[in-house]
Amino acid sequence: MLLAACGGAPAGANATPGVIFQDDFSQTTSGWDRHTGSDLTTDYVDGHYLVAVTDPGVDVWARPGLSLTDVTFSADTQYAAGPVNNEYGLICRYERAGDGRNSFYFFFVSSDGYYALGKVVRDARTILSPAEGSFQPTGALNLAPDAVNSLTATCAGAHFALAINGTLVGEFDDDELARGDVGVIAGTYDEGGVQITFDNVLVKSP
Repeated sequence: MLLAACGGAPAGANATPGVIFQDDFSQTTSGWDRHTGSDLTTDYVDGHYLVAVTDPGVDVWARPGLSLTDVTFSADTQYAAGPVNNEYGLICRYERAGDGRNSFYFFFVSSDGYYALGKVVRDARTILSPAEGSFQPTGALNLAPDAVNSLTATCAGAHFALAINGTLVGEFDDDELARGDVGVIAGTYDEGGVQITFDNVLVKSP
């Protein structure tokens, strides 16, 4: 699977205790990337943030421009268009090497009811949860076409976990990546055209 990054500008501090960053995408100047092209879109749309992937076999992500270690990161997500055999979710500890290769931890779900957690290190992906090393079904996702699913990723020290709509679905331990940005991500498999919207992003100290 190809990887495509869209980075944002550094975001300002938040005055609420424990909250590092939050965004309801009501303002288009909050620091996320704005790109619209024939291959992908990452932009503010109608009070949400849209990640659209036109081509098959591509992951696209966007970031607010932070450098963090331990966080709890949540967002409301909604399927908008395209094949339900997709992947989307949250990332943490994103870093881009000088040679352009990307590293991050990922927390994926799909619009047909699957999940997988793991890491990308210099563009090489490893699924670390479930133990089978592949996407597995979960009943925690609401699969109605207009459903909003809340995802919460915990990145605390060497421990990582994903909760879907308040239900813990997977966790793993790993210490390879220590610091980096958070972000939202969506991807395609054999068929392109996936569109996922994100809202109510909240990044807190765990």
